[in-house]
Formats: sequence, C-alpha cells, structure tokens
Amino acid sequence: MGLTKPLIHEIARKTWLINELGCNNMYVLEGTERSLVVDAGMGYCNFREIVESLTDKPYDVVITHAHPDHIGMMHQFERIYINRKEIEEAPPRNWGKVTTKGGMDTINWLTRKDFDMDEFYMNNNTHIGNWEVWTPDESVICRGDLDTEICYIQEGDTFDLGGGRLVTAYDLPGHSPGHMYFVDEGEKIAFTGDCVNFNNGTRFHSAYRHCLYLLKFLSMYGTKYDRIFTGHQTYAGRLSFKSQDIRTVEGLLEAHRAYLKGEGYTIEMRSRALHPDVFNPTMCYGEGPYHIEVNEPPCKWADDEPHIIP
Repeated sequence: MGLTKPLIHEIARKTWLINELGCNNMYVLEGTERSLVVDAGMGYCNFREIVESLTDKPYDVVITHAHPDHIGMMHQFERIYINRKEIEEAPPRNWGKVTTKGGMDTINWLTRKDFDMDEFYMNNNTHIGNWEVWTPDESVICRGDLDTEICYIQEGDTFDLGGGRLVTAYDLPGHSPGHMYFVDEGEKIAFTGDCVNFNNGTRFHSAYRHCLYLLKFLSMYGTKYDRIFTGHQTYAGRLSFKSQDIRTVEGLLEAHRAYLKGEGYTIEMRSRALHPDVFNPTMCYGEGPYHIEVNEPPCKWADDEPHIIP
C-alpha cells in the first residue's frame, strides 16, 4: 500500500511545497497582505482546498509553463497569470487518438476534466523515479470546472505579498516557448518550474539565446536568490525536498556551450530513485524544432572562452 495524498513541506518562513503524488511540485507563499501560488499541478488532488488550508490571505496563481503537470488544475481557480506565449504558441499534442491544433485548443485539452490515471503513470515514469510508491486511484482526480480567466504577465512584473515579500517574474524559454520563473527576494528563493531541470533543453529557442537566459539566471545567484526549488524537486519516488544544487544550472549551461562549440551533445545515464539498478538516458541537446530566433544562425563561442566547469 503506497501513499495516496500529496505531501506538504514547509521549506521556508510561510512557504510550502506541495508534492502532488510525485508528479510535480506546487508552492504557496504567504506575505502579510497576500499570498502567491506557483503552478497548479496535474489534477490528482483538491489543490484549492490545500491552498486555502495553508493561507487565509487573498492569493494569486502564477503558472511557470503550460504543461499538464503545471497547469492541469487551473480550472479550480477563478484566475491565473501566465506568459502569453505559453497560450498562443502551445504546440500541437498527440495522445492516443487525440490530436490538438495548438494554441488554446491544446490548453483546453491539457486541462480537460475527463483525463485518467494513464497520465499519472506516464508522468511519473518520465521523471525517472518510480510511481509504485504512490498508489492513488481515480477517486483522487479533481480538475475543477471554473471558467478561469487567463491574465498575461511578462518579465519584470511583480507580486507584492506585503511585509517586504516581493516576487518578480523572469523569462527563461527553452523547455517551453514562454517559460517563466519567479524570484522571491524576501526568502531568497527562485521557483523555477522546469527551466533549469535535468530535462531542460532548447526545444523552443536557439541554443545561443538560451545560454544568455541561463547566464542571467546564474548571475542572480547569491544576491537575489540562494536556493532553487523546481517543479520536480521530488522526482517521482524520491521524497527529498532539498534545494537544487547550483551546479545543475552550471552543468546545463556547459552542455549547451559544448554544443555551440561544435562538441555535439552529452548523454548521461541516471538511475531511478527506488531502483538504482535501472538506468535511463538523459540527453542535453542543441537547436530546437519550434522556435529558432529570426536571422540568428547557430553561433560558436570564441575558442578562448573558458568553460564554466573545467
């Protein structure tokens, strides 16, 4: 018999990580005046009920990117905030006999009410863990049915929670067309969704431009933030909720720079959390098929430019 309910961890003052059955992480941040919810998970719990059990303040919901394990429960809330590109440039999807056209047609399908446990198993296996530690059934499914208002945000927009807790939105596309992360300078935490995870790539951006975004993110380390909490801190069977090591970001940048230097890509074999004898390949790759910068060919870094990691 495995776990059937989300796990809730207080990772900082008035800051909670909600682990949705190993699928993903959502976060609740509370200030003196307002609260902020980061991401809306997949749909295997009553997330709104959890949010309102943690804070009695009015709150806003921000979405890092429009993948089903981050936007799935948007219809539990009256309003969400997201980058416009995540809606308008959402790519077509294929799932069994269903094909979406992209854009809002894809978003409507990703947040549909009639999904089932198949996506749960697919998502947790994808995130290189083991879903057997979690044993929910269809009774936990709770997508919501509100007519949610979609509000657009851009880099530099802030959410003032009161008491000096100001959260700022930043762009870091690549994993998706308009991926954003949110920096809470009050607690010095960056909430990064999937933009600096091991599965980060340049699918929606040129590798050259992607490196510039990663460099900007890295430049704020130690000043605006000193801890990183991602959308998958607890990869499937793994129950840890420690801050991500900054070396993961340095490694991503180095992999992309290696590509731009003509060294191709790297493949790393990662063991599953609960089955260390089972390995999965993870690839860092170069130019993506969907969003290459106009008039910006692939660039090579100067031969004398040092690598971040020797």
